[in-house]
Formats: sequence, structure tokens, C-alpha cells
Amino acid sequence: MLDEADITNVAVRPQYRRQGIGLQLVTMMLGMMGRLGVTSVLLEVRESNIPAIRLYERYGFTAYNKRKNYYRNPAEDAVLMVVTLC
Repeated sequence: MLDEADITNVAVRPQYRRQGIGLQLVTMMLGMMGRLGVTSVLLEVRESNIPAIRLYERYGFTAYNKRKNYYRNPAEDAVLMVVTLC
């Protein structure tokens, strides 16, 4: 769908975390997607990655489902999240 996008990976090296870099990356991605006419953005995140989940929630992402054993090494569920852009 042309109005839907997926975020597949957002990563910040451990030594640079908690400096607002992830926030800036997500801000830039969502801004760019909005300018391109995207209305829905989806992503998967490890269930244990609470800092990432909280970051996405700041942007209005909500959890809508889980994928059992989606990740490997270690095996872990994925939380599926979505946000609607205006």
C-alpha cells in the first residue's frame, strides 16, 4: 500500500544511547513519511526492549498484537505497534 510504511530497524550504538539520538531518528523518519503521504506506520519490537517501546509510545504508537517467537538468539516475542500520521 502506498500510504503505509514499516520501520524495520532503528539502532543506536550503546555508548551513544540516552542522548536523544533515537528520538531524532524517529522524528526524522516520521516527518519524511508524513511528507510522502504515508498515513500508517508499523513496526515490530522485542518484548523486552522497554526503552524502545517507550520511545515509540511517545510518538503515539500503540501495541496491537504480538508475534510469538518472532526473534531468535534469544527467542522472544515481537510486539507489533502502529501509529496513524495526520
